[in-house]
Order: sequence, then C-alpha cells, then structure tokens
Amino acid sequence: MVRWEHRYLLGTMVFTIAGGVVRDFDEEYEAWSWLEQEGWGLVAIESPDPVRPGASKYYFKRQYFQSPSRITGAQPVSASIHKGKR
Repeated sequence: MVRWEHRYLLGTMVFTIAGGVVRDFDEEYEAWSWLEQEGWGLVAIESPDPVRPGASKYYFKRQYFQSPSRITGAQPVSASIHKGKR
C-alpha cells in the first residue's frame, strides 16, 4: 500500500497538515526550492488564505517510505546454520 506525507506552504513557512512548523525560510523562493529538492510535489492551491489575505496556501505530498529495518514475512534460514559443528 502506498502511503503519503503531506505539507503546505504559506508564504515562507512550511507546515505539517496538523499545523506544526517544519521550516521557516527567509524567501518564498527558498521554500519552493527546498520542497522540490526534498521530493515534494504540488497537489493543490488554496487562494487566498483567510488568515493572511492575499497569500495562497500550497499543498504538497510525497511518497512515504518505511524504514527497511522492519522485516515482515518469512526469511530463509542460511544453510551454514544447519551444518554447524556438533
């Protein structure tokens, strides 16, 4: 199953969907550049934002990849384990 992470950009600040600040940039261009470099894709634009009139809110998503440290399913047992010295 594909899982997605979501963020939004408002001015120079990148937020989680829950409203937590991820990063604050000096320039809006820097925020756009960072989002692109981190693999975020633009999915929607909300304009204008009622909190900051004239500022659009840009929504992004990227695919969430789970850590490979978690192993699921059966794993083959190495033949060297079964042929150990007795």
